[in-house]
Amino acid sequence: MKQNQEQPKYHTTLKNTKGFDWKAKTIVKDILGYDWNITTLKMSSGKISCTAQAGTLKDNDGYESFSFILFQDPLIRLYDEKRRATEKAVEEVHDKGLAKFTELLQSGKITSRDEK
Repeated sequence: MKQNQEQPKYHTTLKNTKGFDWKAKTIVKDILGYDWNITTLKMSSGKISCTAQAGTLKDNDGYESFSFILFQDPLIRLYDEKRRATEKAVEEVHDKGLAKFTELLQSGKITSRDEK
């Protein structure tokens, strides 16, 4: 399996979800054998948190679905900060999380699917 450790190209979606404030989401395909769902949102603790969940992205008749195996596929807490969840704040925290993901990827600290 080809191990892709290059600088990933990010495409982020930022939206206001009714009742859940702002949320940012980035899907990164085929990094070290995983697809990654990087999400930033406000937690019940009051912190804005950015996490990366490894799994598999599937395309079914034009609809994408992301699945993962709980406690098996890696989950990385990239960055969090306690502040008001405005559009700008969520975008800033998400950008910091993406930078941390890139740093971890380039330093080789993210486990590939084959290394498990």
